[in-house]
Amino acid sequence: MFTCAAPPCANPTITGYVCGLCLGRLDGDLVEVADLVDELDATIARQTRTGQRVGSASAETGLPFNDGAAEVARDLRSVLSTWVRDLWETHAPRRIVLTGTTDADGRPVTVAELDPLDLDDTLPEMAAWLRRHPSWIEDHPAAGELVDEIGDAVERARRAVDLAPARVYCGPCPDCGADVYARPDRALVRCRECDVRHDVDALRAALLDAAREHLATAAEVARALPRLLGRDLSANTVRTWARAGKLARRSPDERGRPLYRVGDVIDLALITPTRSHVTRDVAESA
Repeated sequence: MFTCAAPPCANPTITGYVCGLCLGRLDGDLVEVADLVDELDATIARQTRTGQRVGSASAETGLPFNDGAAEVARDLRSVLSTWVRDLWETHAPRRIVLTGTTDADGRPVTVAELDPLDLDDTLPEMAAWLRRHPSWIEDHPAAGELVDEIGDAVERARRAVDLAPARVYCGPCPDCGADVYARPDRALVRCRECDVRHDVDALRAALLDAAREHLATAAEVARALPRLLGRDLSANTVRTWARAGKLARRSPDERGRPLYRVGDVIDLALITPTRSHVTRDVAESA
């Protein structure tokens, strides 16, 4: 019996790397993908006050475009396609194919060949395909990372289509220690426990500074930092930075997952423009 590899779960598993509860949560996330795709498409196309103009600034007609939702959709596609490909390459049966050559003993040489995956490249189709292979997921050595990363991507999609302003965590109150939450558009926030008002930016800056020396997985960083940084940050982006040599991997945790110094991620995120910033720079320089 092992401990479920999906953070922060600590349930025991009878077989495989993740427990039935986390597999069920993953299945629910995948079921939701089809509806989220329609909502993301509508959000991307919808003209909002935060939308950015795409293309030349001198064009007569601009395209209303919510690039934040577009980036979330791209990341969701990247996450699903990565795990579909990984599962297929790990578990799919291979055909034994003759090479037409023989070895030193005169025996025909064969190779195990993986057939191409016949699957439409759409988010609903990829999500449905993943739902059809729960045993492949359960037995995959990186199943915990799969569950966590897909759950993170789906949650970010939910937030992207939610028009209600959610309260963001600003850290503990400097006066009484109670947790303080504020609307994202507020400059000041009042602590509900001691009634003292605080500057939101100052609280968030202190919270970021306090987190700098901590080590966390890519998924944990992606859950904690985006609203404090004021920009999108996915687990997939953190891993991409590490693969590109921009971000140092620290010693893995007890489950073998790479850890990253939170301060390193913060510094890199602050100097890396989001796609929306790039789009705006191109438009303004046109």
